[in-house]
Amino acid sequence: MSARPGGTGPEDEWTEIVSGLEDVRRAGDRHLAGPRDWSPEEAVFGGPPAGADDDAPYSPDPGPVTQGLSRGALLSWTVLIGVPVLLLLLGLMPGSLPWWATVAGLVAVVGAIVHLLTSLPEDRDDLDDGARV
Repeated sequence: MSARPGGTGPEDEWTEIVSGLEDVRRAGDRHLAGPRDWSPEEAVFGGPPAGADDDAPYSPDPGPVTQGLSRGALLSWTVLIGVPVLLLLLGLMPGSLPWWATVAGLVAVVGAIVHLLTSLPEDRDDLDDGARV
């Protein structure tokens, strides 16, 4: 590899090319980030949210336990679970359980089951597999 007549050899040309790449490398560090080098907050809002702590564990607000239940459904579930337990406890007590208490309990449980079954949705999407996220 001989030097060119103009006084620049391949080593000089290579040094010139590599020195020109330093600007590209610095620009690439700024613009060509990897998939984990940014967050959605930075992309949309220009930075992380105020007071964000990446090391703090996330614990969502659980909300009320009965969230999403109507009053009728809540009452039906309460009757469906509570009346048999109450009849069982009353049956374990000394003495006999009055016939009207047994009949009233059975009618209440059957009514709760009927209400829960009639309140189920009647339409169903053919493509719906039932999973909720």
